[in-house]
Amino acid sequence: MKTELEKCIEAIASNKKNLEKDLIFLVKGKKKIKTGLYFGKNVKKEPNVFFDTSGGLILVDDNTVIKSNSVLRGPLLIGKNCVINSHAHISSSRIGDVCKIGGEVENTIMQNYSNKQHYGYIGHSYIGSWVNIGGGTSIATLKNTYSKITMAGISTGLQFLGCVIGDYSKTAINTSIFCGKVIGVSSHLYGLVTEDVPSFVSYLGKGNVYELPLELAKKIQTTLAGRRGIKFNKKDSRLFDKLFAQTAGERKKLKVKKGKLKFK
Repeated sequence: MKTELEKCIEAIASNKKNLEKDLIFLVKGKKKIKTGLYFGKNVKKEPNVFFDTSGGLILVDDNTVIKSNSVLRGPLLIGKNCVINSHAHISSSRIGDVCKIGGEVENTIMQNYSNKQHYGYIGHSYIGSWVNIGGGTSIATLKNTYSKITMAGISTGLQFLGCVIGDYSKTAINTSIFCGKVIGVSSHLYGLVTEDVPSFVSYLGKGNVYELPLELAKKIQTTLAGRRGIKFNKKDSRLFDKLFAQTAGERKKLKVKKGKLKFK
């Protein structure tokens, strides 16, 4: 049986092919704007948006706003209630519902309620739900040696591979993540990320990793969900309890520090 990480790697590797297949069915019943381009209900498009359907179909779903001077290249699926910022360049990606996207996004799967509003590049990656990518964050997808990328000990056979980021995680401004890295659940990243990052930590570089207290993680998600009109309930709280307990071994293995986060 494949692990969840193996499933994510497979999803990234086959993303474009799967998009091409899925979009044939997903565009049915949607409004055809031109050959290869389909809109859901109440889509708002500002002037000077460039749609390139030469590589595949594009579907922009209900109530999404596409701001001026953005570039969208198929195959591409943008979910419901999204905002695509000006000068965004999105290609061969699957964007979930209620996402805000800016900068460059290529061959990436992004789940619901995740944001990447500002400049920076992410590609060949799997981004979970409720993730926030800070301005200037970029993810490497190619090694300087041009060799195949290994992810968490798995030989992927891929020359281009970004990272996998778990639900509820955040990156600070100008964070740089090396290719092939795995980021856990509810972790906060700062600076240069050169290794896998466990769940529920604040990562400031090798040897400078602090545990993110469970109650603080819950408080952050309560605030974030509230901004979207969603209540963080008892079921959500129990999920955080379970995830925190399940990932304790990751933090112990990396000898994660406890105490107040310190920036030098």
